[in-house]
Amino acid sequence: MFSETFVPSIFSYKHRLLHLSVLFFIVPYWYSHYNEQHRLSSYSVETAMFLSWERAIIKPGAMFKKAVIGFNCNVDLIVSGVRVVEALNTTCSEGKDQETLESLADLHQTFAHFFQRGAAAERYMSSEDQFNLLVAESEASTRSHHHIGGNAALMADRIAANFPSTEVYLVGPIGPRSSALIHPSVKRTNSTRILKDELHVILEYKQGEILGDWVAPSSSRFITSHDHFSGSMVVMEMFFKAIAQFRPDLVIITGVHLLEFQSKEMRQEKMRLIKRNLLQINQKTPIHLELGSLADEVFSSDVINKILPYVDSLGINEQELTFLSHIANGPHMEEYPVQAGTVHVHKVVEMLHWLLKTYGRDPTGQNPNKIGYRLSRIHFHCLTYHIMVSSGTDWSNLAAGLAAGARIAGRLSCNIGANTMDSELLEIRTAANFVLDKKMEKSYQFEAHNPIASWMREDVLFVFTPVLVCRLPSKTVGIDDAISATGLLYSQFYRLGRPTHW
Repeated sequence: MFSETFVPSIFSYKHRLLHLSVLFFIVPYWYSHYNEQHRLSSYSVETAMFLSWERAIIKPGAMFKKAVIGFNCNVDLIVSGVRVVEALNTTCSEGKDQETLESLADLHQTFAHFFQRGAAAERYMSSEDQFNLLVAESEASTRSHHHIGGNAALMADRIAANFPSTEVYLVGPIGPRSSALIHPSVKRTNSTRILKDELHVILEYKQGEILGDWVAPSSSRFITSHDHFSGSMVVMEMFFKAIAQFRPDLVIITGVHLLEFQSKEMRQEKMRLIKRNLLQINQKTPIHLELGSLADEVFSSDVINKILPYVDSLGINEQELTFLSHIANGPHMEEYPVQAGTVHVHKVVEMLHWLLKTYGRDPTGQNPNKIGYRLSRIHFHCLTYHIMVSSGTDWSNLAAGLAAGARIAGRLSCNIGANTMDSELLEIRTAANFVLDKKMEKSYQFEAHNPIASWMREDVLFVFTPVLVCRLPSKTVGIDDAISATGLLYSQFYRLGRPTHW
C-alpha cells in the first residue's frame, strides 16, 4: 500500500531531478508524435496506401526454394485492338460471345461483346488460315510488339525476376523467340522445345476508346490463339515427370483452359491424366492452379469437379469466378457475364465462400465425399480490389501476399519502377464505405493509412484490400499472373501430418 503522503511528495522540490527526467522524456515524445502525424497527413491517399502495403509485406519464415511451373508458354503479339479489328474489313451490328471463333467476323463480334463491358477474355480461333490472316494484320500494325506470354511462362518469369532465391523450372512448348524473351535463370527442358513459337494475339484497348457505337468503360484486353502444343499430351507428361525429378516444394499448373478447344474425347483423356497425376503429388507440396478464361459449360464443370478440389491454391478473377458460380448453381448466378465495372464486394465474398466450402478441403477429415480434397486458399483479383481467402491452418502470411499482389498491379500497369512510387499515375476507385460481408454484418470504412481489412466467416479467413488503379495503363496482359505469382511467393504453406500420397 502507498502511504497517503507518497503521491504529494512526488511533486515536492526534492524530486526536481525526477521532474526534469520526465520532462525530457515527454517533450521529445510529443514533438516526435506531432511531426509523425503531420507527416502522415501530408501524404496523398495513394502514397499512404502504398506505404501501408509496404509495412504489411513481410517475407515468410520459409520461402519456397524450388518451383515447377507448366504448361502453357507462347509469345504474345500485343497490338491496339480497335486499330486491328477496324482493319479486318468485317462488320458487326451487335456484340455476341462465341465459345470458339471460326472466322474474323466471329472475332469482331466477340471482341465487341467484351469491349463494351471492359472485361478481359480469351477465345480460341479454330481456323488456322483465319488466325494467320489476323497475325499478318497485327504484325503490320506500327504499334505491335512481342512479349513472353502464356500463364506458365509469365509466372516463371516473374518469380525468377523478383525472387532469385527460388529456383524455377518451366515445362512448356518453348520456341526460339520465347527462349530469348524469358528470364535467363528460368530452367527449361529440351524435351518440349519447338521450332516455331506458339503465338497469341493480344488485342488491347484503353478506357474511353471507341469501336463502332461502343465506348470501352475500362482498359482491358481480348486474347485469341490457335495453339498446337500448349495443351499437348507430351507437354503434360513432361510436366509431371519434371515434378518427380526436380522434387519441388511448390507446383504451379496453368493452361488447363486451353483444353476447352479440343475434342470432347481428347480433353476428357487429358483431364484424367491431370487428375491422376495430381493425386500422386505429396500432400506437403502445395499445388497452385491459375485459372484462365472459360466459355464451355460442360468442360468448365469438369474443371471444377475433377481438378479444382485436388489443388491447394487457386488464382481467379471476376470473369472466371462469376462464370463458375453461374454454371454450378452458386450464389449470384445472375452476375455473369460481368458488366462494366466490378462485382460488388459482398457478392464476390459469397461466391468465394461457396467455392471454398463446396470444393475445398475438409479440415476434420470426416466428410467421405471430400477424400483427397486439398483446396484451402483462393487469391481473387479484379481491377479495383483483391481478396485472399483461406480455411484451415495450412496457409499463413496471407496479408503480406495480398498486399504484395496489390502493390505490383498498379506498378506493372503503369510501368512504374520497383523502387519508385508515382502517385500521379495511380488512383483509388472505391467508395468511402460499403458492405464486405452481409451475413457477418461486416462493413468497410476506407482508411488510406490502413486499407487492409480481415475477418472470419465460420472457419474461413477473408483478407481484403482496395487496389491502386493505373489512370492510363501501358499494359494489361500478364498482370493477373504477376499478381498471383507474387501473392503466392509471399504466402507460407505448412501442412502437418506424415508425407502421404493419395
